[in-house]
Amino acid sequence: MSPFASDGDSETKPLDGTVVTETHRTPETSVTIDIVRTVAEEEGVDSTDLPVLNDAVDPEALGDLIAGVDRDGRADLRVSFRYCGYTVVVTADSVALLSD
Repeated sequence: MSPFASDGDSETKPLDGTVVTETHRTPETSVTIDIVRTVAEEEGVDSTDLPVLNDAVDPEALGDLIAGVDRDGRADLRVSFRYCGYTVVVTADSVALLSD
């Protein structure tokens, strides 16, 4: 996945930042678990040492959104938010961490 954002005109443009790491997702694993694992791995800490994900994004809404993408096959959807000093970019297929 290249971390791109839509500008509303069906064009994509790169998000600001450099990709630090990217992990492949599978529909069998919760997207929130994938996010926390990816950040914990990059930070070299246990996932329980990270701040609560709820402070950055609504995990249930994100999970429902990504699950809908999995069912509908809309591979173009990307969700991004700030968490633990990274811009997290989530698609149906991957979780990427961008640095500023």
